Amino acid sequence: MRRIGLIGTVPNPLQRTGPAPELAVLLPGLELVAYPSRVPAFPYTPLEQAMQALGHAEAALQAAEDGCGAVVIDSVGDYGLAAMRAMLPVPAIGSGEAGLAEAQGRRFGIVTVWPESMNFILSERLSASGCAHACIGIVNVGEDSDTEVLAGPGGYLAQVREGREGVVGKVLAGVAELAARGAQAVMLGCTCMSGMADGIADTVDIPIINPLAAGVRAAITAPPLSVTPHLREGRADLLRAMVAAVADEPAEDCPVCIG
Repeated sequence: MRRIGLIGTVPNPLQRTGPAPELAVLLPGLELVAYPSRVPAFPYTPLEQAMQALGHAEAALQAAEDGCGAVVIDSVGDYGLAAMRAMLPVPAIGSGEAGLAEAQGRRFGIVTVWPESMNFILSERLSASGCAHACIGIVNVGEDSDTEVLAGPGGYLAQVREGREGVVGKVLAGVAELAARGAQAVMLGCTCMSGMADGIADTVDIPIINPLAAGVRAAITAPPLSVTPHLREGRADLLRAMVAAVADEPAEDCPVCIG
């Protein structure tokens, strides 16, 4: 069994099947382990996004030390991906990068459950992946008010992860809009939409790309690193100290999930 660390994933103590159970059906024999970020900052802006890069990098370092054969960032934002690749002895995969790689070669669109104010995350990934020209548009089915109450059984995140009818209906409408505009495929704009991905795909006539599934598939097929990065002495301890300095601050709702 290959062990893969999901970086930024928040463990659910009530979910005995482990993180991303929908992927266990698609990828049997794989152990997915959650490694949450200890940085309690919701990435509302590029400032918090930079903070999360450190939080995700530290979590990935722990995953590698625990024996994970690869790490996958559980966010389309790919927080800390460059830092991980500069320090880890195992492959580091960004779900955003992997999802966009599956989209390339055709015109595609993105449907996300988050509001337009968060599109800077998707825009950065599109630019970094060199496929912004092929993206015909982003459909936001969420509003800024949705980010006001994220956690808890009635929070917006629970509605998304559980695939509640109201959210799924909006996502389907967004897919239909992009298809009418000429999209040949649609990527889901957040890994938190992974649980609804198969249901969406079964309902529509164009391919639906689940970035989290794409990231895990890429990790499974990634060859071992031919050259192991060399960390300067003390850098790992310094990274841990920087994250530890904020780890006990009050947690914001869903501190790592956007994207």
